[in-house]
Amino acid sequence: TTFVLDFPRGYIAHPYWPEMEQVIEIQKQSGMNRTRTAANKERALRAYLESVSLTIAEYQELVALSQRPFHTNGIGEIVIPEHHVYGCLVATADQAPASVRLVSRDQVRSALQVYPWHTGKRDRDGQFKRFAVVTGAQGKLSNQRALRINDFIGPFQATGTIAFNKEHVQATKVRDFLAFAGREVGIGACRPLGWGRFTIVEMTEVEADATG
Repeated sequence: TTFVLDFPRGYIAHPYWPEMEQVIEIQKQSGMNRTRTAANKERALRAYLESVSLTIAEYQELVALSQRPFHTNGIGEIVIPEHHVYGCLVATADQAPASVRLVSRDQVRSALQVYPWHTGKRDRDGQFKRFAVVTGAQGKLSNQRALRINDFIGPFQATGTIAFNKEHVQATKVRDFLAFAGREVGIGACRPLGWGRFTIVEMTEVEADATG
């Protein structure tokens, strides 16, 4: 079943890339963040990179890759990836009332097959800026707030496909479940701040072909 979904405000991805893990580990192992001056930071970083046979250019490429604001497909279109869709649906299974809940959270991935949602966008539409409380393992770290900035797209309409066995799941139930997800849960980052909310504009039922 294919859906057209309207995002009246927009969507923030804020992905955590494997390259981000690599950059964090390099910075931690190098000790660069424990130094006080820019010169010492660079010296510590260069020494560590040399010890692990990485060049500054390779490190800078990792940094650039780690900061990509959206997932894209092979033609450069921004997409909402499967794991964001599943995350939204699993959260919905937790929060939806019994009359709307399609399956339990543990059954979402077996009952529903999702694919990337197409946004038709290639570039950000703006940046969402706000001040946030700085927290750590011990809770609030400071009364001073840190500026957070995220790229966003929107408003826009996305198209997405959700496949399921119609002998076990009714299409109208999927529609109601997804409508609750868009209204009450949202998708992507900054959902508590109103991002990633959507409504269903159109629903088209597509029968599987004879080959499956």
